[in-house]
Amino acid sequence: MGDRTTGALVLLRHGQSAYNAERRFTGLLDPDLTERGVAEARRSAAELDAAALVPDVVLASPLRRARRTADLVVEELRGRGREVPDPEHAWALAERHYGAWTGRLKEPLRAEVGADAFHVERRCYDGAPPPTAPDHERLADLGPALAHLPAAAARGTEALADVVERVGPWWREVAWPLLREGRTVLVVAHGNSLRALCAVLDDLAPEEVEALNLPTGQPLVYRRGDDGALHPRGGTYLDGEGARAAAAAVAAEGGT
Repeated sequence: MGDRTTGALVLLRHGQSAYNAERRFTGLLDPDLTERGVAEARRSAAELDAAALVPDVVLASPLRRARRTADLVVEELRGRGREVPDPEHAWALAERHYGAWTGRLKEPLRAEVGADAFHVERRCYDGAPPPTAPDHERLADLGPALAHLPAAAARGTEALADVVERVGPWWREVAWPLLREGRTVLVVAHGNSLRALCAVLDDLAPEEVEALNLPTGQPLVYRRGDDGALHPRGGTYLDGEGARAAAAAVAAEGGT
């Protein structure tokens, strides 16, 4: 199976979703993958197989786009003769709650609120969109996720700092102990929950978090060294050239 000698952590943002393709703020809404997203998930599995990074544990967000990505990776690896366990799910890994911006198209919203406010509320560590109003047209669609995320439900929105507050304890209590056992752990989640996790793993300064963009369907690898820490800082993409190009495209759209 995976590398049981030192342990490895693989972070994978889900494949492209229908709302990614439309450039909408998805947040806790639950769209499925596009055909491109399915292909990205299967390609990720092939890259993991080629790099001998077959996971001993697969941990995923329960939202459909992440859950299906994890399922496709497992299916593809099993089709290649690899023994891979079924994914386990954790609501701590769900995407950020985008509050009143949920479901909105990004470019019209940028024009509406202004570039500066758009950047602060979208990208800055402590910035958050306005909270969801009681009559928000998508509020009912958020119900299943908000039932599992009481702090997000109470705030009606989340800054990235709020996502760090839920991802950090999950990392320390669930994922890190598996890495310490020498397991290879695959985490399949979202642009912002993985940015939050990177902030924890790499002790990122707020400006570093602000600049971080994670593309869909690109495995990012950390390895546990003899010193017990994860290396390198920031991880290494299996497809470095492809990931750089994809991250640049995300940045050109205004970021994850």
